[in-house]
Amino acid sequence: MYKIAILYIALGKYDRFWEEFHKSCEWNFLSEISKDYYVFTDSAKIQENLHVHPISAQDKGWPRNTLDRFFFFDRISDELQKYDYCFFFNANTSFLKNISPNEVLPGKEQDYLVNLSWHTEGGMKPSEFPYERNPVSTAYIPVGEGLQYFQGGLIGGRTKEFLEMKDVLIRQISEDNKNDYVAVSHDESHLNNYMLDKHPLCLSTYYGRPQEWDYPTEPAIIFRKKEDVLGIFYIFHLKGKSTIYVYRHLVARIKQILGYK
Repeated sequence: MYKIAILYIALGKYDRFWEEFHKSCEWNFLSEISKDYYVFTDSAKIQENLHVHPISAQDKGWPRNTLDRFFFFDRISDELQKYDYCFFFNANTSFLKNISPNEVLPGKEQDYLVNLSWHTEGGMKPSEFPYERNPVSTAYIPVGEGLQYFQGGLIGGRTKEFLEMKDVLIRQISEDNKNDYVAVSHDESHLNNYMLDKHPLCLSTYYGRPQEWDYPTEPAIIFRKKEDVLGIFYIFHLKGKSTIYVYRHLVARIKQILGYK
């Protein structure tokens, strides 16, 4: 039977997502397969047990906490070698339906990698994808290249290929750091650059859509709305949002309470 490593980052208030993530993952994600959780965190709330392994990590704020995720994984490369597959999920992931191995474990024809895309249904041209278009970055993708845009909230693969990807992305991000440049979509930009010559298993929004979206109507995985758990002002300060962001959120909440669309 396979062994699965789940990689998870819970820094700052993001530890509030952990309980729901862990419970739903145990119940619905590859429930017949043994899973160990490696949690990079600064929280004392996440306790060590047989299958949960908190790893002390510094909260560097946004966007470093997401941009540096592969550096976090690098700290436990040797430990990960004992697993067959590795998966990373965003902190706000919640699993709603049972997901079986044949749905998400990639094979040779998929370069043993799996990613999530919100654009599998069409509607957006590749030239409109938010790729990194500045050639100063190692994540650069010229117009005319790339067929799919992959989200950073679900990344997985056979351990060998996952760690190979991790090594390449660390080199790329380190080079950008030397040039004092941050890719437009941070680690996600580098992920898309890496996938240009790969053929990963491409999961649709059924396997990961924002909670506030209406479609698909019965997804297997959602990304919980961060503002509802962390608070609108926490996100406002964390990501340096403009005041219009708070205004729009409050208007949307009022409409929701009053029953308006």
